[in-house]
Amino acid sequence: MRRQNLFLPALAAGIATYFLMEKDNRVKLKLKAQDVNSKIRGMLSKSQNQNLPVQKAGLPDPHDIEDNKMVDEGSQYGVHYYNKTIQN
Repeated sequence: MRRQNLFLPALAAGIATYFLMEKDNRVKLKLKAQDVNSKIRGMLSKSQNQNLPVQKAGLPDPHDIEDNKMVDEGSQYGVHYYNKTIQN
């Protein structure tokens, strides 16, 4: 059973070695790896930028009543929680 577990990895290593013996194949593999790496990094940076909620950050509209009400209620939550914790 041990021989069977070693056969496939050894076969894959042999095929990879035979494939990479030619310089053209090594260059192609290196370029492909760099291309894939840049695509992955691009996707990660795009997804990180899309997750940031900065559409209205720091620019409150004084005429947006609902937004101002939400901010007002949110700011009082911590005060109410603190008062409740201290009093109890």
